[in-house]
Amino acid sequence: PKALGKLAKKHFQKTLTDLIAERIVVEAKRELYLTGKPVKSIAYELGFTEEYHFSRFFKNHAEVSPQQYRKTVGFARQAALN
Repeated sequence: PKALGKLAKKHFQKTLTDLIAERIVVEAKRELYLTGKPVKSIAYELGFTEEYHFSRFFKNHAEVSPQQYRKTVGFARQAALN
């Protein structure tokens, strides 16, 4: 684990935790944008046991709640435009 952490820091200038968090946020954004799945379902698919924890995690990393993200750029906005 230490060697992998050092390699990640050297090549990406980020910790493994940061890289994993980025990947989770990217996947969450993709699901929120492309699907109409409930946030709770997306949270469970991404490994969160509570929707609240996922929402807090998402807001900390994306600076907007999952619901707000979906309203402004996601599937719900596309449906409203059509």
